[in-house]
Amino acid sequence: MSEEQSFLEQLPQAAVEVRDGKITALNSAALSHLPELAVGDQPPQYLAAPLDSAQTAGAFTGGGGLFVFSKVSSPGGVLLLFRPAPDSALSPQQMDGFARQLREQMGGLLNNLQLLSQDLSGTGSPTDRRLASINRNFYQMLRLVNNLEFLRDTKSQSGVAFSPVTMDLAGLCRHTAEDTAPLLAQAGIQLRYQSSTEGLLIPGDAALLSRMLLGLLSNAAKAAPSGTVLLTLRRWGDRAVLTCTNSGSTPDDGQLSALLEGVSPHLLPEPGEGAGMGLPIIRHIVALHGGTLLLERREPGGLAATVSLPTGPLSMDLTLSTPAPERSGGLSPLLVELSDVLPSSLYQPEDTE
Repeated sequence: MSEEQSFLEQLPQAAVEVRDGKITALNSAALSHLPELAVGDQPPQYLAAPLDSAQTAGAFTGGGGLFVFSKVSSPGGVLLLFRPAPDSALSPQQMDGFARQLREQMGGLLNNLQLLSQDLSGTGSPTDRRLASINRNFYQMLRLVNNLEFLRDTKSQSGVAFSPVTMDLAGLCRHTAEDTAPLLAQAGIQLRYQSSTEGLLIPGDAALLSRMLLGLLSNAAKAAPSGTVLLTLRRWGDRAVLTCTNSGSTPDDGQLSALLEGVSPHLLPEPGEGAGMGLPIIRHIVALHGGTLLLERREPGGLAATVSLPTGPLSMDLTLSTPAPERSGGLSPLLVELSDVLPSSLYQPEDTE
């Protein structure tokens, strides 16, 4: 065994070294996850985006699995380190019971809130502000339950419902940005949307991609209070490339890993920290579409999340759709997904019905 091979075998993660477009070395952990890899071959297509991009960390799907990766330079090439994406610490049954109990309690809370708002609305500015704050808390709880139910479904035998159609991704991005920008502006955040194409057809599940898009915008807005969020869309070969960039602080290696894996540095998230479910949900939606999620630090500050999705094959049997965000239980998905970012003034009960 060569010195280089011995070094790779000592690594705790799967490792693949690539030079001049060819695999030059890999360890046994990489072969156990992706047995189709071989020294001397070109990397498979699903490794092309992680290897070719400037991003240093992200997630990809390959060999029927979902993996998180990091990338470092090696002499004359690139060393790709990866491991299976972590599972939730809760069983599907535990998540199901927890989410069901929360949703039942929230139903009673919503009824009481609506009755209270009818009795007290308009009685005075302090009371209205308190009602709005309570209503915003309800939306935050609903977002938490929705996320728990989604993660529960990822572990179930049937999986997350996935119904792809031929849809216009550019239209979805444009509509979402137009609806979201004025809301974020009230939180002191500027959202800009740029696209090199008026229309971009892909095979996709409109509801899931809408959720993914709102999740990206929410994460970016939370990282850049009183800053700027830039959403861009372009075609790159046979891929649609969507990038969401914020102007906030730049995460270190540990924070970047925690973002990708959806873990908190604490056993339970601290108040205001969030439950850490956003990116794992985005990552799963991207994987369902055969795509890749990459994270890249930006200088002098900020983070870019790039999603690469295939633009085909398109079927003539599928329905052509330019989707708009759907409502969640009669409530605006924009207000639900952005509830950790938007000010309470946007959650007056009469305004959110």
